Amino acid sequence: MRRNRTRVIRVDLSTRETTSERVPRDWRRDFVGGKGIGARYLYEELSPGTDPTGPENLLAFLVGPLAGFLPGETRYAAVTKSPLTGGFLDSYAGGDFAVRLAGSLDDCIGLLVTGTADRPVRIEVEGGRARVKPTDAWGDDAAETAERFPDAGVACVGPAGEREAAYATIASDGGDHHAGRGGAGAVMGAKRLKAVVARDPPPAVPDDLAARRDRDAETYGRRPTGEWQAAGETIETVDYADEVGILAAEGWTETGFDGVDDIGVEAAAERAAGREAVSAGRDGDGREGAESGPAGVPGGFRIDTPDGEVIPRGAAPITLGAGLGIDDFDRVAELCGVCDRLGLDVIGAGSAVAWA
Repeated sequence: MRRNRTRVIRVDLSTRETTSERVPRDWRRDFVGGKGIGARYLYEELSPGTDPTGPENLLAFLVGPLAGFLPGETRYAAVTKSPLTGGFLDSYAGGDFAVRLAGSLDDCIGLLVTGTADRPVRIEVEGGRARVKPTDAWGDDAAETAERFPDAGVACVGPAGEREAAYATIASDGGDHHAGRGGAGAVMGAKRLKAVVARDPPPAVPDDLAARRDRDAETYGRRPTGEWQAAGETIETVDYADEVGILAAEGWTETGFDGVDDIGVEAAAERAAGREAVSAGRDGDGREGAESGPAGVPGGFRIDTPDGEVIPRGAAPITLGAGLGIDDFDRVAELCGVCDRLGLDVIGAGSAVAWA
C-alpha cells in the first residue's frame, strides 16, 4: 500500500460521474491532509451564499497521510459547510470504517462529493476508485444499513439525516461511531447519499511504523491519560464535570447533578457486557491495521439495551442524563442507542430536548 496520498476522487451525484485529480503539491505541503485539505477545497470552490443543503455544497471524506498506521491516526474527517451554523464544519470519527476508507482510497486523500442524486444512492470505494450505485436502504437506520455490507466499512445517514435534521450525524460501524457535530449528516442526506462503503481492508502497516506504533501504544498505556481511558473511557468526564462544578443539568438550570453516581463511570462499569475491542493496529479478530487505539487500553463500555448493544460516550450521560434530569444509566444508554441508530448527535439532541 502506498504511503504518499496525492490525489482526490471527485463524485458528482447529479451526473453520477467520478473523476480523479491530483492535489496541488503546495496544498499538500501546506495543509497535509484531512481538514486542512478540505478547508482549502471549500475556500476555493464555495461562495458565501452557498446553501449547505444544496447541490453546490461540497461534502468531503478525508484522511491524513498516516491514516491507519499509528494510534490516534485512525480517523477520517467529514468536511463541509454546516447547515447548523452556516460556517466551516470539520467533524471526525474513528473505528473500522475510517481505516477501511484509508485502505480503499489507496493513494487518494479522500472523496469530494457534490451535486444531488435524483434518487437514493451509495458510493462504493475500492482500489482508489469510486462507483455510484442505487440503494434501497433509504429508511434504514444506521445499524440496518451496516448489516447490508458485513464485509465492508460503512458510513451512512440514518432517518435523521434523510430528513435533513440540522444536527444529524454521519454514522459509521452501525452507529458505534459518528461524525457528530455541525450537521454533516443533513448535508449527506440532502444529497440523497445514503452511504459510503469502503470495500478494501485497512492499509498494511510498514515494519518501521509498526515498531513505532507498538512503542507509542505501550507508552500511552502507562501514562495518566491511558490509565484514565482504561478506567472509564470518556464516561469519566461526567464525574469530573460534576466534581469541578461545571456539569450543566436540568436544561442548564442547575450546576451539578445529585444523580451523577447513577449515570457515571461506576454505573457504566456495573452494567457493561464488556469493553469495545481496541488495540494498536489490530481489531478484535486480529486484523493488522484495523483498529484505532493503544494496545492494552480498552475502549468504551458495551451496554445491553432492549434494542441491542450500545456504546455510550461521555456526552451521553451529560446531555441525555444530567441535562434531562435522568439518573438511570439504563435509560441513558437506551436513549443513546436511539440517537445512534437514527443518526442524531447526542449533544444536539439532548440539548434540544432539554430546552423544549
